[in-house]
Amino acid sequence: MFTGLVEGKGKIIAKEKSLDGMYYWIECNLIENDLKMGDSITINGACQTVTELKENRSKFKIYSSFKTLELTNFNTFDIGTEVNLERALLPSSRMGGHIVQGHVDGIGKIIFKEIKDNGNIYIFKIEVNDNLKRYIVERGSITIDGISLTVVSILDNIFELVLIPETIKKTNASNWEVNSIVNIETDIMARYLEKFNKD
Repeated sequence: MFTGLVEGKGKIIAKEKSLDGMYYWIECNLIENDLKMGDSITINGACQTVTELKENRSKFKIYSSFKTLELTNFNTFDIGTEVNLERALLPSSRMGGHIVQGHVDGIGKIIFKEIKDNGNIYIFKIEVNDNLKRYIVERGSITIDGISLTVVSILDNIFELVLIPETIKKTNASNWEVNSIVNIETDIMARYLEKFNKD
């Protein structure tokens, strides 16, 4: 389980295609880096497993299956792409953000970006398909590229987010532009409520 509070950014430094997926090497600078083989870590909000480590844990390898590539923005990664990182929640950790599974539901496209108030407010509008739209509610929680955020408003298939400079600084949101593709995990509570209503 995760919280959507990004711990730091990583950088794609190598990738290698396999028969049914892709291997990625990621360079990171996590505070109190205790990564181990087999650990779970979210990459842009998608839970992956550390399969190899080197250079005092500053570089780690993951394997992404064809399904991960299909559902996420991983297939847009190039050498040098910045990604958001969060290690799995510990029992002793404070629960900030909201409950995040690391199971990306799909992708969205940024269709609007505006910076206001002398750089203190960043406004983004993201377009999603109908399958995701029904789980997104105004003032509800949502995870974008692994970042726990609040939906400001939603109209049809487009929802609006407002980010503060601290979020921009600490995450790959600093690289978001119009037409950027982002990973989306909707609030798990919405999916459970839908199932209960169907049953």
